Amino acid sequence: MSRRYLAIAAAVLAGAIVSAGATPAFAGRPLSTVDRATQADAIVASLRDLPLPLRAFPRGIASPQAMRRPLPALELRRQEIYERLRVLGPASVPALARALRDPDAGMRRDVVVALDVLGGGWWHFPDGASKLDIRRALPALVTALQDSDPGVRAWAAADIGDIGAAAAPAVPRLRAMLRSQDGGSRGSACRALGAIGPAARAALPDLRQALGDASPQVRQSARDAIASITAPAAP
Repeated sequence: MSRRYLAIAAAVLAGAIVSAGATPAFAGRPLSTVDRATQADAIVASLRDLPLPLRAFPRGIASPQAMRRPLPALELRRQEIYERLRVLGPASVPALARALRDPDAGMRRDVVVALDVLGGGWWHFPDGASKLDIRRALPALVTALQDSDPGVRAWAAADIGDIGAAAAPAVPRLRAMLRSQDGGSRGSACRALGAIGPAARAALPDLRQALGDASPQVRQSARDAIASITAPAAP
């Protein structure tokens, strides 16, 4: 299971691919709240059956200037969808949260990846903007930590980590995730707790126990999380 998780992580927590010619999708009259919600649901629906990104780069290394070659049609489609969600703004987040209830695990994976793109700040958008506030999706993401699909669980934890200290309500569920039979889930929980930082102090006993995990990746993630949680506050 950990090998499968690492394959997903290499593909999606990677730096992104963009084209210089993307244009905002919502020029014209301002959209009402209802219009935005309807538009957001329609855009999120277009994520269905969208495979994970095909190219992988270490997080933070790829840049628009570095990517000169033409992109495959699938990558252009992916870029367009993510850009439309980002341009739509905060209305995208509840729509993605609603889609986490979809019965199709593939769709739920596409949704948690999209939330990581929007909330993680690693995808390069043409206008330079790179992040949305995804806190409104936190309740749905906490529920997704118990998803039947390991990929959904892993990316939900990554999304929670993107939220940072404000994701403290997720700490009890992440602590429970540290007892999962799936090593990928345990590692994801460690990373999310570390990203939450000092607000996850209640998880320190569980993380110290994870230092003896059978997986070296989980042990390292637990060490990193403990260091993040116990780091002295910045002056």
